[in-house]
Amino acid sequence: MSKLYTEYAEVYHLMYQGLIDYDEEFVYYQKILADFNSKSLLEVACGTGQLGRRLVEAGYTYQGLDMSADMLDFAREMLPEGQFHQQDMRYIQLSDTFDAVLSTARSVSYLLKNTDALSTFQNIKKVLKPGGILTFDFIDANTYIPHILANPMAIHEVETTKGKFKRENHYHINFTDGWCLTWDAKYFKQSEAGGYESLGNDKHQLRAFTEDEMCLLLELSGLKVQAVLERPSYAYNTKVAIAQNL
Repeated sequence: MSKLYTEYAEVYHLMYQGLIDYDEEFVYYQKILADFNSKSLLEVACGTGQLGRRLVEAGYTYQGLDMSADMLDFAREMLPEGQFHQQDMRYIQLSDTFDAVLSTARSVSYLLKNTDALSTFQNIKKVLKPGGILTFDFIDANTYIPHILANPMAIHEVETTKGKFKRENHYHINFTDGWCLTWDAKYFKQSEAGGYESLGNDKHQLRAFTEDEMCLLLELSGLKVQAVLERPSYAYNTKVAIAQNL
């Protein structure tokens, strides 16, 4: 697991509140949930609970799942009334079933192999009620790969309640096993003198999907694709899939 979700969990918690508009995320996905009359939901890769807090405040019956104990520590602190599970999305084992399963922040990018994606979707199907939906965003290979080839480096700077943080991102394409890339990140915090001090480095392996690939993986998992939507994000455009357990 990447340091961003363990050793740097607090940095994630602070920075991503400035990178992702969680109020906008809530409004966007709430409309999808309303379209399918979803009242109970499981958030997969729930992170530090930013979206979960908004869903609970809106009256949804909510449970969160994440692989990182460090991320869940923040989620439980923010949402003590919430129910959280430390599990790998590829091997979900829950006794409850839900009207909807939600996953944001392009978390499926960590499913590097087709077998990983199939296992994840098949296990999600098991915890969906009949007619329930899975909705999530994913990196679109057709737009993302050309973007990365043209922009192999990016910098994000965020002012937080605990100071200013900077992340330098370096991307390296690897097509050996699909539309994959290595994401090298360097983290910094601004000092009292005004310069930046290094917090350390991190490395991720990520995967992008074509729309056809994603639809096939969902269909093979027994989920009927209802829509694939275009959606902008803070770094680049993504796509949002909606699939139903019919």
